[in-house]
Amino acid sequence: MPVRSTEIAGLTVKEDTDTLCIGTDSLLCAAYVRPSAKAHAVELGAGCGVISLLLLAHEKIQLVDAVEIQPASAELCRENAANNGLSDRMTVFCDDIRSLSPSNHVGISIAITNPPYMKTGHGKKCVSEAMENARHESNGDIYDFCKCAAKLLKTGGSFYTVYRPDRLPALTDALLQNRLSPKRMTFVYADDTHSPSSVLIEARKDGGESLYVTPPLMLRQGMSDSAEMLYIYENGVFPKRFLTP
Repeated sequence: MPVRSTEIAGLTVKEDTDTLCIGTDSLLCAAYVRPSAKAHAVELGAGCGVISLLLLAHEKIQLVDAVEIQPASAELCRENAANNGLSDRMTVFCDDIRSLSPSNHVGISIAITNPPYMKTGHGKKCVSEAMENARHESNGDIYDFCKCAAKLLKTGGSFYTVYRPDRLPALTDALLQNRLSPKRMTFVYADDTHSPSSVLIEARKDGGESLYVTPPLMLRQGMSDSAEMLYIYENGVFPKRFLTP
């Protein structure tokens, strides 16, 4: 397993370069979570654990269960928790999100995932099985991730995810079928000359019918990071105008 270290938000995170490397989606997904200092969270499909680590590093939650199906990635996740002094607050489970038992994940009020985006059999074949599993829905599709989140969450608990805009209908359908009501949505653009590259969603279990579509997030302004992205990098949260109308 080829491993490299990345410095992010004061953390040193080892990642397997044979799977998906740490990217903007993970950073944004962690930043999109509203702070809840006493919350117990679960990350579904944790990979090397970067989202869980970021949530803890920014003191947005108290505890997190990081669930990852690939044994090598789960072990790397444990190593990252230990190396950053967070093993007492981050528990890693090598498990399948399609068969998780709620009895092993008690008191969950936040669920978060950066799931595979591509249907099995679509796109180019990846160079490694680990990469294939990280990119494609080999071990569960968006419905499975939403179903698992709903099963683990308390009533009123929050679910966060990042997904592809062209698959928004599948995501919305999966949320509603699993009693997860979309409450906030942000489209992410490389800049104002491109179509959106991703969409961030906050949903609430058994929530009412009320959705805030935020202003768009531009990653870049000209040749530089946008003011919003610089704020997110520095603070680990979105600016206030992305939180409430």
